[in-house]
Amino acid sequence: MQINRHEAPEFKNIDAFELLPIETFELNNGIKVHLMQAGSQEVAKLDFLFPAGSVQANKPLLASITNKALSEGTTNKTGAEISEKIDFYGAFIGQQASFHHSIVTLVSLTHFLPQTLAILEDMVKNPVFEQKEIDTLINKRKQEYLIESDKVKTLATRAFTQNLYGKEHPYGNYVTMDDFENLTREDVIRFHQKAYIPEGTHIIISGQPGENIKALLNQHFGEQWSDASVLSDSKPNENLVQEKSIFVEKADALQSSIKIGIPLFTKDHPDFHGMQILNTVLGGYFGSRLMTNIREEKGLTYGISSFIMTYKYAGFLVISSDVKAENRDLAVKEIMNEIRQLRDELIGDEELELVRNFLLGDMIRNFDGPFATADNYRGLIDLNLPTTYFNQFFDVLKNITAKELQALAQKYFKEENIIKVIAGK
Repeated sequence: MQINRHEAPEFKNIDAFELLPIETFELNNGIKVHLMQAGSQEVAKLDFLFPAGSVQANKPLLASITNKALSEGTTNKTGAEISEKIDFYGAFIGQQASFHHSIVTLVSLTHFLPQTLAILEDMVKNPVFEQKEIDTLINKRKQEYLIESDKVKTLATRAFTQNLYGKEHPYGNYVTMDDFENLTREDVIRFHQKAYIPEGTHIIISGQPGENIKALLNQHFGEQWSDASVLSDSKPNENLVQEKSIFVEKADALQSSIKIGIPLFTKDHPDFHGMQILNTVLGGYFGSRLMTNIREEKGLTYGISSFIMTYKYAGFLVISSDVKAENRDLAVKEIMNEIRQLRDELIGDEELELVRNFLLGDMIRNFDGPFATADNYRGLIDLNLPTTYFNQFFDVLKNITAKELQALAQKYFKEENIIKVIAGK
């Protein structure tokens, strides 16, 4: 097919959204498996979601250190041997801890899944958690903590979330220097025994795992290796907001970090999709109102954005920017003007259509291929959402009106709901 490069590609509207087909089944021990078989390459990605997040751990650092330490040695292999074997098979193992799950990801050529799954099984079931490896991980996190704690952006973020959820709940993102000293090897061992269990675990598979994937998974993860029950998944206290205006002083700061936001709700709230669209208008993409005003027209900052953060039990919208200390008051004033304008005036047809098309295109990009689709699907499991969530968002996005968006702004962007946090001079 010859391409005529003198003519622009045809513009087409996106009229429908369909998630890749998902097959669900259970292993012999009840672990839930979600299979998205797609793609042309003989490679697969397997995400193991264990009910071992920071909320279940209920102790700072415990979930993330336990998760990272899984690959640092087992009763059968040292950490170096695990890394060498994974490299030999051209595979990849990634680890991360979130609020409600800890995730271990395996990306492997289909042909080598029998070997790489055996390595992963050994990591999950037989870690030794040697003291020197635990100490190394803790010291690394301590250095990262010290570096981050010197940034006004970090200080403002901590103050904002702590004000919403308190210093005791993991949503408050509260870590102190004492936490690095108080975490012990025994804590890690106990948490692993209680949280890396069949009950509550999900496996998400994407790509081409081969026809014998169910047998392979049952072979390595289908036995009842633990009878432990899922740890408590505590909610933060409701209506905990203490102050509407917070200033965190840092005398030697060259900039001030601004966080202005409102408490919101979880993704299953009927107004969530509309607020996501309203947020995009405000500061959710490069052509947003905040970027146009604060950066392009006023030149007060290099970057400003707004985003909605959602957890399993709570959520918030926040506007974030770093500015010179002398520009801080003007930046706050202009941010509040943009919020006020969304309450007082309808969004124009051209702007709304631009945002609608941006979000539609972004949605298609986010589901480009089985691996990307699996990442988004994993978010549904993490937040206990139905598979129809993305279809619901697509329908709202296609049909929402300027009047409906203004009504949301008037409902949630009330002056009494807004929290202002500034860190710096």
